[in-house]
Amino acid sequence: MRLSRRLLLPLVLALGTTAATLVPEEVSAHEGTLFGVRTGLYTKQEQPFAGVELVVPLGHDLWANPNAEYVFGDGRTFMTFNMDFHYDFYSHRRAFVWVGAGLGVVYVNPTGPPPSSTDVAANFLAGVGLSGGPVIPYVQVKVIAKGDTEAVLAFGLRF
Repeated sequence: MRLSRRLLLPLVLALGTTAATLVPEEVSAHEGTLFGVRTGLYTKQEQPFAGVELVVPLGHDLWANPNAEYVFGDGRTFMTFNMDFHYDFYSHRRAFVWVGAGLGVVYVNPTGPPPSSTDVAANFLAGVGLSGGPVIPYVQVKVIAKGDTEAVLAFGLRF
């Protein structure tokens, strides 16, 4: 499914506004909104990426995770804008895991005459984090399902 360029900005704004309105009125200190940065590899592109995220509590162990990623590479611009949701499974240890899904917008603009493309994708993700301090390190695997499916390996920090 392709989106025209004029629909990209309104869609991204709608995703961001939706995420902002999902913040509950009362949030305890240990379940507040987190900011995060991540890096890793888009495996099919064989290129590194950098990303930013918010992690917003929705309810008991359910989180909204709006995020954006820029994939480095020569000869094109490659970005994703995502609205993911995940459920965290806590243990009695520092480590916890999550699984989730969401929707994304994938924008690719090659240098030269080929036109840019904007596709809607389904995201499926799973991760492991270490809680217990002011910074939460984590690793995550995400599959971006679209016409040209992509797998993403990430390492991140949430504050």
